[in-house]
Amino acid sequence: MNEADVANALITVLPNSRWIGVSLSRAFLALQQGADYDDVARSLYQGGSFTLAKAKEILPELKSSFIKFVPQRGKLGSAENPITKLFPAAITEQRFLTEIDNLRTSKPSVDYQDERFVGHSLVDFVLKEGDIQVPVNVKNAGTRFESAKQLVGLEPDDCIPIPVYKAYDALDKEPNLLYIISVDYGLINTISQRLVPLFNQQEQTTWKILNTHAGTRIRDAEDFFIYNMTLKYWAQLQNYVTTSIFHVISARKCIRILQNQPKRTPGIGLRAWGTGANAEVNVHVCVSRETKGWNEIAQRISSQGLSDILNAINRKSTEVVYDPEI
Repeated sequence: MNEADVANALITVLPNSRWIGVSLSRAFLALQQGADYDDVARSLYQGGSFTLAKAKEILPELKSSFIKFVPQRGKLGSAENPITKLFPAAITEQRFLTEIDNLRTSKPSVDYQDERFVGHSLVDFVLKEGDIQVPVNVKNAGTRFESAKQLVGLEPDDCIPIPVYKAYDALDKEPNLLYIISVDYGLINTISQRLVPLFNQQEQTTWKILNTHAGTRIRDAEDFFIYNMTLKYWAQLQNYVTTSIFHVISARKCIRILQNQPKRTPGIGLRAWGTGANAEVNVHVCVSRETKGWNEIAQRISSQGLSDILNAINRKSTEVVYDPEI
């Protein structure tokens, strides 16, 4: 495709995005159509990615090519390029929305607030009943920890990693946070193989550019694309999910596991950490013993209200612990 086709694809698929790629696409097409240079420069400036002086400076070159002004991603590995990983997350969130709707039907006093588009924070949804609120973070566990038995004493299929820094951050900012986790090890591979053929030509072009380029407000463009494509192709995407189960654990309980069983957190309680697992520091949770199923949580909310879950998150016990003076 020529650059005019690419620019048209970006502004069609991402019409409200303030990503630099979309701003440059609009400016490029405007120049192609003979728009006034000063008007185009001011439009670029108002997009927030350029000073007015810089916008005027690049216009002569921009008239012939816009893509060279869109920064490329420095690295294209899965850790640096989140777009493929974000699709399973969006699909998992959409599935959980169905669970919330079912809960609202059985317990009309319970409502929810969608926090996903307010900003990138710890919270995806907030369950609400009167003055009671329980924040929720929805996760897809998509990669099996094959060395779990050797490194943390759990079977690979009975192990969920929770990033330690996120759990501690939750205790500081959202102490009642619940993690709602879907363990689906096949979803990422299925998405990688079957997702792009669902897209029309302009969506495929946009997908390619998002995977190879970045720049100012790229997360805005990624979110817009991912969530809109998830909704548009939901009839097909929901068939790629291999599990209907959600597992539930609080951030408080994750930190409690870390404190009581530091060997569950390589990097803290395990020697030669880098040789066995060189990713971020996680606390590893036993699915069968340390989480509860969402069906049980929803039933408790339906029968006893959201306060029952809040009390369970904040349950306390008294114990004797070492408190060394020296």
